[in-house]
Amino acid sequence: MRYCKSPGSFKSRIKTAVHLLIPCIVFGTAISNADDTLSHLRVGEREWDTFPESPDGSTFSHSFHVDSKSLPKSVSLRQIDVKQAWTVTLNDKPLGRLIRNENDMIIVMDIPPELLHDGTNQLKVGQTGRAMADDIYIGELKFHDSTRSEYLSQYNVPVRVLDRMTDQATPCRLTILNEHGTLMSVGNTSTDTTAVRPGVVYTSNGEVNLQLPMGRYQIIAGRGMEWSIDHQWITVSDRTSSPLTLSIKREVDTEGFISCDTHVHTYTHSRHGDATLDERLITIAGEGIELPIATDHNLHIDYAPRVHELGIGRFFTPVIGNEVTTKIGHFNIFPVPVNSPLPDHTLGNWGDIVKSIRTTTGATIIILNHARDVHSGVTPFAPGRHNSLTGRSLQNGLFMPNAMELINSGATQTNYLQLYRDWFGLLNRGLEVTGIGCSDSHDVARHFIGQSRTYIRVDDDTPGNIDTVAAVQALANGHANLSYGLFTTMQVNKKFGAGDLATGEDKFVATIRVQGPSWVTARQVDLYVNGILTHTFPIRKGQRGGTKWTGQVKLDGLKHDAFLVAIARGDGVASLHWPTAKPYQPTSSHFEPYTIGSTGAIKVDVDGDGLFSSAHDYAQSLSTTHSTPAQLTASLTEFDQIVSSHVAEILDLTGVDLSGENLQQLLKKAPAEVRRGFFLYQRSKIDALNDSRQ
Repeated sequence: MRYCKSPGSFKSRIKTAVHLLIPCIVFGTAISNADDTLSHLRVGEREWDTFPESPDGSTFSHSFHVDSKSLPKSVSLRQIDVKQAWTVTLNDKPLGRLIRNENDMIIVMDIPPELLHDGTNQLKVGQTGRAMADDIYIGELKFHDSTRSEYLSQYNVPVRVLDRMTDQATPCRLTILNEHGTLMSVGNTSTDTTAVRPGVVYTSNGEVNLQLPMGRYQIIAGRGMEWSIDHQWITVSDRTSSPLTLSIKREVDTEGFISCDTHVHTYTHSRHGDATLDERLITIAGEGIELPIATDHNLHIDYAPRVHELGIGRFFTPVIGNEVTTKIGHFNIFPVPVNSPLPDHTLGNWGDIVKSIRTTTGATIIILNHARDVHSGVTPFAPGRHNSLTGRSLQNGLFMPNAMELINSGATQTNYLQLYRDWFGLLNRGLEVTGIGCSDSHDVARHFIGQSRTYIRVDDDTPGNIDTVAAVQALANGHANLSYGLFTTMQVNKKFGAGDLATGEDKFVATIRVQGPSWVTARQVDLYVNGILTHTFPIRKGQRGGTKWTGQVKLDGLKHDAFLVAIARGDGVASLHWPTAKPYQPTSSHFEPYTIGSTGAIKVDVDGDGLFSSAHDYAQSLSTTHSTPAQLTASLTEFDQIVSSHVAEILDLTGVDLSGENLQQLLKKAPAEVRRGFFLYQRSKIDALNDSRQ
């Protein structure tokens, strides 16, 4: 269910409001000088087309009067869509910074008395340092006659969250919204059982005493995309108290799979973001990640000792990894033995980097991270560096990682299919590459852990004692599905799943199942064969929890060996209990939020030889068998367009002019699939040329 900003729209689902207060001293009366307006600020170009064409300005300024009878001790303000660094000053002296978080939230800052003047004072908000493009909303200032801590800690609200099936307290994420639907800061600070940010509290034991000022709030409990949510409205206004109990239930059946986040950071070790080591471990439990991979930059970090000290080892099994961060790409590697040497991250080509990784750590999994993002001026899969269509590296030689990120919830893509197309190209080249979903989380609540994740097909009976050797090998073998709000599985002939070779059969039928929680809406599921979209199915009951769609596809039209991938797509989530992010490095100012659930690749042995032949394998075989372009193009009638693209590449690399009259005359007589395959390859060459000129 989507949560809108008007509490009135929830009347049908609101439980009886409770008045929750533990007796204490009342602070925080708002004093004059408030500013109820919300200003739109812009630095640089317009960031998103949802913003007005003209902003109110590039800075915010509010003047207010102070005398001995109205001395403010803190100020609260509302911020929305803050991506870059914005500084708050009082009388030109630093007061604090806005929180780098695109969500809608109320934050509170202390006002040191020495920054105040008798008479008129001025509070300003603006960017500092190098100007970075950013559109934000800021305003709704309220000054308080109490400190930040006093204002936010007026009342204690005991909250307990239960697993509905066991009636036992469970780790979870609590979201606290004010009556306008804005994340509300709380008076709590992080402890060894909680991780706290404005409007968000994770608890590793399912219990917390929320500290809140007077007001009306919606409290939402959840535990990642496998679980339902529960919510209640409360009014904090008097001194009667009653514990608040919420209950959630598992809605998505992931039996036989473990949830893995392969891209996890801490501020403690990576020194950016905001999640300390303890906070990270609490958030892992709160989002239901069972196999977290520690991947701080160029470091080997072992979570296990601290997990044991915090007493949360029954919820997950930590694995030592490393984000090998180089100038030509980032690579997540694991498992890494304790105290193993660090790979050389200064090397200048992928072959040497992979060799260093293998030599120093023996890591089984090497993942190419965020291949379409720019880091150190390099985009690994830019058209001038990599041919997405055929999977041929143009600069680094053979693609050597055995996995790549397809969905990174901390660095989403404008077009969610782009990285899938890159992956399809690698698979069509015959490379064994596992698709990965991950969070790349550095934060507690901004781009949070486990929003995108990988489900590995392996024994899931004991999350706190996972057989990591078996799990890692299963991942290397491609026995994995990707989730970003939806969970999609597929079997061929009811026995072959992701990473398997379906063989020994005369006919093939694919069975697809799409699951998701009740608060994610699924819209359609697509079936790709060798990266070509062949079937699309609308999902008409996409709002229900659990199974949202299931169906079968007869694979009678397969001409030759091929791989299958099913991708379910749904709406983005607007609710602040699990908000889907805008792209990290957008390619357009327009963006349609989405959720995704996709399978790993299932290979189908159509020709019955007991082996899998890729599109590139077929193209090479045809090029060897047929000595002339005429013979070669004529032979393509029994193959799909992807094989034709690979043949076009082979001809091109052997010096054949693809634009020459002779070949063009042959293509005019060829089937449409053949012509399209050649066209797509020639377009990829143009894209590479244009990229190299930039």
